[in-house]
Amino acid sequence: MRDDQRAALALMGERFPLVEERFRRVYNLRLPRHVAVFAAFWHSLDGAERSAVWGGLGLRTGGIAALFADGGLSLSARDGLDERLDHRYRRDPPELVTIMGGDSDGLHYGLWYDDPADLPTFVAYNWARDTAETWTNGWVTMLGQTYGLLQKVRSDRERDDPAHYEGAEPLEPAEDALNAFADADAEALAQDGPRRWATADRPDGGVTIGPALPPDAGDPRAGRADERITLYRDPETAASIIAEARAELAAGQPAYALVVGRELHWFDADDHRAEATELLVGAYRALGRDALADIAEVHHANRNLRSVDVLAP
Repeated sequence: MRDDQRAALALMGERFPLVEERFRRVYNLRLPRHVAVFAAFWHSLDGAERSAVWGGLGLRTGGIAALFADGGLSLSARDGLDERLDHRYRRDPPELVTIMGGDSDGLHYGLWYDDPADLPTFVAYNWARDTAETWTNGWVTMLGQTYGLLQKVRSDRERDDPAHYEGAEPLEPAEDALNAFADADAEALAQDGPRRWATADRPDGGVTIGPALPPDAGDPRAGRADERITLYRDPETAASIIAEARAELAAGQPAYALVVGRELHWFDADDHRAEATELLVGAYRALGRDALADIAEVHHANRNLRSVDVLAP
């Protein structure tokens, strides 16, 4: 590791407690230490490395990563908005908190919080201006996710016609920088400790990542998402599905309400916005996941924002 990389790691380590305190206060979520390592990686990039990350991988920092930048803690939400709306795209699930942006169709990456009481389970991503479904490759840290993307880009280049990539940014500087921080990333992950939902048996989530739920939460029926997405177009059938989810929630089994609420949130029809909010918020609160319920409420109250760039000097 170069001296400037060590200095960046030390600097972001010093900033981490302040960013963590603000994140906990605003989001009521836990911030993992590996985010500080990711911030140090970005802070230390030289010209060739930055060109490789920006041009070769198409990545930019975004969302809460801005709090680690010079002067980042002086940023505040513009126009009286809630800070939790920053880089929260229209159909993002409440569990996703953005840290990095991609190069096309509103691609963004962030931490996935199954439960606010626990550390994020893994990194997830979403193409906001495409299908807006949320996926994960299972990478636990942001540095790991970046390395996984580098490997994919390299594989694509090796498989495709070389002429297609003539003049493209070389990937080696980005790989060297990632490798320099690999040990620090692993150490941060070890310091944070086990992630409760890492081995959870989660159902197929359809339009988003399947929920990790306690065994007494009920039957989520998440595997039938594609069928229900079609049925939501019929008001009578949609009302029947919502009523069933509402009844199970009232009976103390929030799993189906959570899944239907997520699907209605993704479906993004004004006719079902109130029901989506009701089911999501009710399910999260029944599960003791109040921070996610609060995010859902503030998001649904502000889903028509023209820009998700909420933090400003």
